[in-house]
Amino acid sequence: MTISQAVLFIGAAVLLTCVPVAGKYFRVLNTLFHEIGHVLTSLLFGGGIHQVRLFWDTSGVAYTTSANRVAVIVTSLAGYPFASVVAYLVAWASMNDYTEWLYYGLFMILAISLVFWVRNWFGFFWLVAFFAGTAAVYMYASGTIQQTYMHMITAVLLVESIRSSWVIFYLSLISPQKAGDATALKRSTGLSSRFWGLLFLVQALYFGIYLPGKLFAG
Repeated sequence: MTISQAVLFIGAAVLLTCVPVAGKYFRVLNTLFHEIGHVLTSLLFGGGIHQVRLFWDTSGVAYTTSANRVAVIVTSLAGYPFASVVAYLVAWASMNDYTEWLYYGLFMILAISLVFWVRNWFGFFWLVAFFAGTAAVYMYASGTIQQTYMHMITAVLLVESIRSSWVIFYLSLISPQKAGDATALKRSTGLSSRFWGLLFLVQALYFGIYLPGKLFAG
């Protein structure tokens, strides 16, 4: 993929995510990775996972238990960076023609989320629909369309990793008591919601623009 092609896909992703129905359909994938970040971190630090819920407005929530205060902090911190890192790794794999492996990985993540984690009706519906739609592309579309579809998913993840972090940063400025993970981290650490909102935004710009820019340029 050339730089011009990458810019084209990013532009298309920006437009797609603004479309009322189709945009939200793809944007929820970033939400899923965000919540998986909370889930995996909780499990890694000895906690537990009760359920994940995904919603049509592209928000989500992971109900977890944590073993101690450090685990609470790290689990609350993990969502945005995990989604950003996933977006970059998907971009790297897409750039290096690992398209088939990306399909396999996406199918596995969707299946695991459906069986073990997601426990609300919209979450079930979205997982089944996204799995079926992606499977249809993988099974019946030409190689070019398969690759184009995965490039578009890559671009959407990059765009959404930045957009969602910008939203939480903006909320931390205008409504610090309603800034999601930034507010939760304020309660756990005493540091302001604005600090955590800015941290989320900076890491998203690093993984969503700086590193992919070096990747596509190099």
